[in-house]
Amino acid sequence: MDIEQLNRKQIVLLTLLVSFVTSIATGIVTVSLMEQAPPQVAATVNHVIERTVQEVVPSAPITSTVKTVVVKNDDLVTQSIASVQKSIVRIVDKNAPDMLVARGVIVDAKGLVLTDRGSLDPSLHYLAILQDGSHVPVSLQDMATSSPVAIVSLELGTSTPALTAAVLADTTKLALGQTVIRIGGSGGDSVGEGVIATLPDGSSGSNTIEATVSSATPGSVLTTLFGEVIGIVTTDSISQGSDFYSMPGTYKPTTSSAASKSSQTASAQSAASAAAAQ
Repeated sequence: MDIEQLNRKQIVLLTLLVSFVTSIATGIVTVSLMEQAPPQVAATVNHVIERTVQEVVPSAPITSTVKTVVVKNDDLVTQSIASVQKSIVRIVDKNAPDMLVARGVIVDAKGLVLTDRGSLDPSLHYLAILQDGSHVPVSLQDMATSSPVAIVSLELGTSTPALTAAVLADTTKLALGQTVIRIGGSGGDSVGEGVIATLPDGSSGSNTIEATVSSATPGSVLTTLFGEVIGIVTTDSISQGSDFYSMPGTYKPTTSSAASKSSQTASAQSAASAAAAQ
């Protein structure tokens, strides 16, 4: 058969046949040479083949999923209220436990409570009703100072449940228009939401803050949206209006588990002095 007389299809088929035969021959020769080659050469060739395959067929990319959690304002408010409620107590006269004298907020798990000084009579005996209904005797401290905020001590017993201390807000970081929550009520807890209307200007010596949510119950608590205590209702703040709250000063609880009653009293006096000087 004369190659020059082949048509186009025959030429293509002939080319494919030659390529196929050449590939088989090349493979046979390569395998034969690899079997006769030294181990070092074979290892090098295998390494090159592996690297080539890795580049030609890259590994599948690893995808990661980022989940965005959106916290709704309502959820944040309810969580903050539930958190602060654990630290709220109701102070009553020992001889009339059904009548509320003032509310208070626990600021130290050892039993120190902030409340309204003007509602307490040093000649009387008081009980604090915890959130679980437990009754704990109250010991009055530093009642002779001029601060509207009193720091009283709960006389804890072996059967008293563990206390949860509230967190005090950094008053230097408060801003006008900031959302606040009020927890008060003469009976069960009642809540309200508002914003900071005015802040102490520092020149008048006042330690009260005004909010757009009011309360007439002594010891009612004003907190930030994150459950940090800003102020409480006192006899002094009520005299300015039901939407005013006394700021608790710079009280910081002691951290030593072996702290004595005298050191607690010293901390209370220091906090009262700071609140009075604010």
